[in-house]
Amino acid sequence: MKPRPELLAAYQATAYVVHFDDHDYTIRVGDDCTELDDLMIQHEVGTWTFITAYNPLSEKLSAKENEKRNEKLAAELALRDLEIYPATSRADSGEWPEERSFLVLGLNLEEASRLGFEHGQHAIVFGRFNKPAQLVWCRE
Repeated sequence: MKPRPELLAAYQATAYVVHFDDHDYTIRVGDDCTELDDLMIQHEVGTWTFITAYNPLSEKLSAKENEKRNEKLAAELALRDLEIYPATSRADSGEWPEERSFLVLGLNLEEASRLGFEHGQHAIVFGRFNKPAQLVWCRE
């Protein structure tokens, strides 16, 4: 399934912000992520995933429902021996509310995509060491 152009544009016009070391680091689809490369070296992993359970299939839900969904995702992630950092996605347009998210180190692409699919997401943002951030469609 090819994503709708407006959906692709929305994902590309979003700042994916990770909170670690008392700083915020912004990820953009297609950009290099040097700070995350350093983080991967520190934790001896080769991948990272930016994921949320907010607003499944781009349907705006209440704050309460989004938090409930994200708590379920957080519980699933906690069962794995992975480093997880708090994160937030912010649409450049301001038309969407911020979405609480997670940066997860060490998930492989298949597992990350499956988690995105299971939590109702069109896509996740995925990275490999020394490579630009990529948008990965979970619904193909």
